[in-house]
Amino acid sequence: MNNKHDASNSNNNHETWTEASWTSVFAAPCWISPLYYSTTVDNDDHNVTSTSSNSRHHHHQQQQQQQQHEPLHNSSSSSTSDDDDVPKRTSMVEREDDEVLGWTLDASARGVVVMGTAVFVSSDLLRLAKEATGCYQYNENVTNEECQERVYGMRPSSVLAEIVMVVGLLSAVLMPLIGSIIDHTKYRRAVGSFSAAFMSVMILAQMLIMEDLWFVAAVLQIFVAFSYTVHLCATYAYLPELTTNHEKLAQYTARFSAAQYAGSVVFLILMVGVLSLVNRREGVRSSTVSQTVVFVVCITFFGYAWTHLFKPRPASQQIPENKTLISAGFWKIYKTAQTIVLHHSAIKWFLVSAAFTQAATTTFSTIAITYMTEQLGFSSRENGIAILFLLLFGVPGTRIAAWLNKSVNPIRSLQINLIFWICSVSAAAIFLHQPDQQVMAYVFAMFWGLAMGWVYPTEKTLYVTIIPRGQEAELMGTYICACQFLSWLPPMIFSVMNEMGFSMRIGIFSLTVYFTVSFFILFFVGDYDEAVAHAKQIDDGLIPFTADALSNAIGACYEQFADETGCQPGLLADDLGSTIGMGTIRDDSSTKDGSTK
Repeated sequence: MNNKHDASNSNNNHETWTEASWTSVFAAPCWISPLYYSTTVDNDDHNVTSTSSNSRHHHHQQQQQQQQHEPLHNSSSSSTSDDDDVPKRTSMVEREDDEVLGWTLDASARGVVVMGTAVFVSSDLLRLAKEATGCYQYNENVTNEECQERVYGMRPSSVLAEIVMVVGLLSAVLMPLIGSIIDHTKYRRAVGSFSAAFMSVMILAQMLIMEDLWFVAAVLQIFVAFSYTVHLCATYAYLPELTTNHEKLAQYTARFSAAQYAGSVVFLILMVGVLSLVNRREGVRSSTVSQTVVFVVCITFFGYAWTHLFKPRPASQQIPENKTLISAGFWKIYKTAQTIVLHHSAIKWFLVSAAFTQAATTTFSTIAITYMTEQLGFSSRENGIAILFLLLFGVPGTRIAAWLNKSVNPIRSLQINLIFWICSVSAAAIFLHQPDQQVMAYVFAMFWGLAMGWVYPTEKTLYVTIIPRGQEAELMGTYICACQFLSWLPPMIFSVMNEMGFSMRIGIFSLTVYFTVSFFILFFVGDYDEAVAHAKQIDDGLIPFTADALSNAIGACYEQFADETGCQPGLLADDLGSTIGMGTIRDDSSTKDGSTK
């Protein structure tokens, strides 16, 4: 299949990319998981970079190279023009430096926010809910194994699952609208700064009222989580515009991932140390300490980044004709989904698989915290230690992903990962079921860390190698929607099972259903090399990507390609008496000497 490369692309066959080198795809599959590790793609069948025919960045780089090779003595007017461009270039460099620093600070703060809310606030919300029912006395540290009482119509152990379910529904419904505002208006920075400020205020409010108004604090947790998701969308919209140099973008992405990871790890180590020293009888709750630190980090890092470093942006896209700001995002997703379903089988089945995988992985941390707190009797400090192990072992998980992606292919690597998830979660449901199992729980946290660090880069490596260049923005938006589409389902099922009296061991085991479904759906993606070759044909203009009035003719054209008989879309357009949507399609059915292939 390597023979199918164009000569013009032969020098780019080993271009490397990190998982976040595209647009906001890596923004928010999961608000409680900071594991956006870097990985690379080294693929000889399909370059992850854009070719000169469909990449503005590549074209811009070519222009820069041409300018560098121009003689310095062309003319005095050219010299004058260069002198005039110096302030502009200096301004662009300064903006890039500022926004890179802003991105680094923002990523560090997000790592702290995630750990503070997902671990320590969640742990205290569970205990406060049990206190409200009389199942748990904080000062005496006494808890009933099975709390049958209800508060606000639900069991205390369902609180976190209900929060994640609501956040998942809000994200699935409103993300297209948020994306439309970011893309079609000049308010990108306003969305980022407002969401950061709103999140910080909600965190402060949680800290102040947690002790007396725990249910209100639980509602505020929904606002914190959703504003975090909105903030990610605005932040990641800046990522592809930081630089037109792909190598620098890869370096920046690695730096940002390291910053978020470092923020999470340092915060967890700090909190575990503090909680080990605090006298529990003094009534100092972990969430009070946690949210104090988180709030200080937020107002410092977010405040400086969004008031001094991130710059305003104009609208990146125009609202389509006959569409409004509200409908534009939904319409774009619908049209892209229609195209994928009709003409791109590998992408279609991957997105279905990703919906199930992300539904399970985004819910896993919440259910794991609930399970360890309720079933194993973990304290906030012990939960923090478990999540710390998970984070630390995510790093070798990324190395497993990189090795298997090259040794086999991303599809098989992802399937092996899903089997690993199924086995580790099933084993935990069987062997982890009572207090005083801290050591075993930490061992399982290590395995889950390997799985978490493995799944994200593998999934994204697979996706960026089977999608065509020039369609990144709309396909990444579709990917985000796919990841959010079922995010509400696992917490809802877990909550319903918990309310019906099923054992929590069955509840955590239910996550294996989503991993299993995803595993089998991946078989429908088909052969990896064929999926990559299909994307390469779209890159080269041999077949169109967008579904339009010629859908039937395009489908027939695809069948011709499947038989390797060649495709002549120009003739199809002539036969139909239309050239709608065919302006960028190249007719490669004939060779340079005029003979038919």
